[in-house]
Amino acid sequence: MDFSVLGPIEVRDQHVDVTPAAAMPRRVLATLLLNKDRVVSIPTLVEELWDADPPRLARKTVQTYVYQLRKALASGPSGGSRHLLETRPQGYRILLEPDELDAAVFETRARAGREALAGGDATRAASALRDALALWRGDALMDLLPGPVLSAQASRLEDVRRDALERRIEADLRLGRHRDLIGELKTLVLRYPAHEEFCSQLMLAAYRCGRRDEALTAYDRLRRTVVDETGLEPSERLRRLHHDVLIDAPSLGFEEPPAPAKDRAPSELPAGPHTLVGRAHDLARIGAALRRRPDSASPGLAVISGAPGVGKTALALVAAHRLRDRFPDGQFYAALHTGAGAPADPLRVLRDFLRAVSDADPPSRLEAAACRFRSWTADRKVLVVLDDAASPAQVAPLLPNGLGCAALVTSRGPLPGLPSAGTVRLGALDPGDGFQLLAALAGEARVLKNPEAALELLELCDNLPLAIRVAAEKLAAHPMLGLPELAAAMRPEQDRLGELRIGGLDVRQRLREACRRLDRSDRRALGRLGEIGPAGFGQEQAAKALSADQRPAQQIVNRLLELNLLEEIYTGQDDTWPWLSRRYRVPTLLRLAWADGAAPHESPREPDHVRCRHQARPMTNTAIVPRCTCSTRLAKRHL
Repeated sequence: MDFSVLGPIEVRDQHVDVTPAAAMPRRVLATLLLNKDRVVSIPTLVEELWDADPPRLARKTVQTYVYQLRKALASGPSGGSRHLLETRPQGYRILLEPDELDAAVFETRARAGREALAGGDATRAASALRDALALWRGDALMDLLPGPVLSAQASRLEDVRRDALERRIEADLRLGRHRDLIGELKTLVLRYPAHEEFCSQLMLAAYRCGRRDEALTAYDRLRRTVVDETGLEPSERLRRLHHDVLIDAPSLGFEEPPAPAKDRAPSELPAGPHTLVGRAHDLARIGAALRRRPDSASPGLAVISGAPGVGKTALALVAAHRLRDRFPDGQFYAALHTGAGAPADPLRVLRDFLRAVSDADPPSRLEAAACRFRSWTADRKVLVVLDDAASPAQVAPLLPNGLGCAALVTSRGPLPGLPSAGTVRLGALDPGDGFQLLAALAGEARVLKNPEAALELLELCDNLPLAIRVAAEKLAAHPMLGLPELAAAMRPEQDRLGELRIGGLDVRQRLREACRRLDRSDRRALGRLGEIGPAGFGQEQAAKALSADQRPAQQIVNRLLELNLLEEIYTGQDDTWPWLSRRYRVPTLLRLAWADGAAPHESPREPDHVRCRHQARPMTNTAIVPRCTCSTRLAKRHL
């Protein structure tokens, strides 16, 4: 959702206006927004709404306004999918993402601009401050009659706005944009006749444009105003500038700033998807993981794991774009697998990162390149997005070092050992979210016309976002194709993956690639467990299918669960040995893709005893005795 207070107060939920109509709930909302993530006490709300003359039932009335506010916020497309207003023992708190409130985004960009200006980067400062000021649509809270609490907040925001404007003009002056500034500065000195900073900036710009008379006139006008209002002379700094203009001091001349060798703020994030459904809670968890804890000595780190096609990359890109304002020094992106499915070389990725920020030749050794990248990020705020990671060893050299930095990593399996990582594990969409995604991509009217076919289609897609997207794209590309017809074409398992392909989107290819990345023993185990079928398996069936005893079979299943290649279909109540009472299965689309693309020597139908000529010797120091040498090799990988 988008909340705006820099002008008339507005609330938009996916571009739908859900702003409360009544003035008092809007004032409650504005008070909560300008204290976001902090509890606003009921006495504070009472003071804002009625100042020193509250009604007898003020507390009950505040509760009524909060109820009306909840109702308005829940009326948009996202409805009740988020818990925005939190009731606390002494008041209320509104919980927002960092980029949902325009005032927060403004202050973040303004702070980045101030820091860039202090660091001598006038180009970046002017850009950041201009972006910050562009968020203003008028005076803060201009459609409200604020009480004492909001008046103080609106006054503070105006002060920050004026400071940002001063610094943006200073950055433009450093860049030699004097002629472009004179008209704007003349307007500002009329609006703020006693403001010395705008006057001094107008004097400098006019002098450098050869208009010394205008510079002196601006000083005389301000001096008369200040003397009339306060009886005091202008500050020494302004009097000294006036003297320098009179004597044509060489110090007022303009020197061209040196051109930077390289843009120091790379912005490498690919575009994210236009439609993201059912992931609001996951986005909140990612935001929390990327927010470094005060007691942590490591940057923020979030790892998104999940099955192939579940939408890890889409979620990571949406989260990265929403949070990019927190990282003004740059956003890096790297895909950690090649097009052929091989893990990318971390040295190559690091060298690409370093070339983006410096003209110097990057080191040719991994540790040296990692040290240089850590040094570059140490005092900066950058975000690194690493997509489709293969292992912790591949990721570790690519992580930034600064405490203001963060990294967002996607992976099909767990990445143990990374410092202070928060893990977000994605699953398939629930039917409601899947229905919403299908409607958003294929057309709401079309889907609502055939809800039963839509639900069947979702089931045939395993509620996998990639498969739903492909089916929706196919429906959108063929207006004469109905949902019932597509569902009927997908019912036979042998035809299902053939239907889930359009253009460059191919579910079969994506899932086959996931299978090819597994080592040989995992591929063989996945195929044998997939042969059991959609009914799934328990402990004994898994051990029998894998031709292994229960303990190594359990370890193999656990490994495939970690890789998000199995799904749980039943959970028993036995807390002592949950393995004994749970059932799992290979998701249907993954099972079909593996069986369709398995190499002949990996066929799940080939029994172990055909390949094994020798019985295994009993293992020492264990009670597990594999039945044949191939099961020994299969289990050894997981022991």
